[in-house]
Amino acid sequence: MPFQPPRFGAAKRKPWQPVRGTPDRRKRGRAGQRDRAQVLAEEPLCRTCLAAGKTAPSEVVDHIKPLSEGGSDERSNKQGLCHPCHDAKSAAERAAGARARATHR
Repeated sequence: MPFQPPRFGAAKRKPWQPVRGTPDRRKRGRAGQRDRAQVLAEEPLCRTCLAAGKTAPSEVVDHIKPLSEGGSDERSNKQGLCHPCHDAKSAAERAAGARARATHR
């Protein structure tokens, strides 16, 4: 009996959809890479660490007001952060979002 290998490809793939049906306003591809490089070049040190009197290199470009909360993908809404500061800010935003969802039920 001949063996047919599994078929992988477009037939099983679903098109990418933004979370919760919101329109995706995030820049992707070369335009996004160019914007991230610009932010990191303009802000070589973490903005949160500088405010606390520390010096740490910026490694992540963060949206000050998240896109999920109506923030824009403009340069004025972006900042350079180090990984620990970005992780802490993201965790706080997730917790605030969970609290908001819990109160609206």
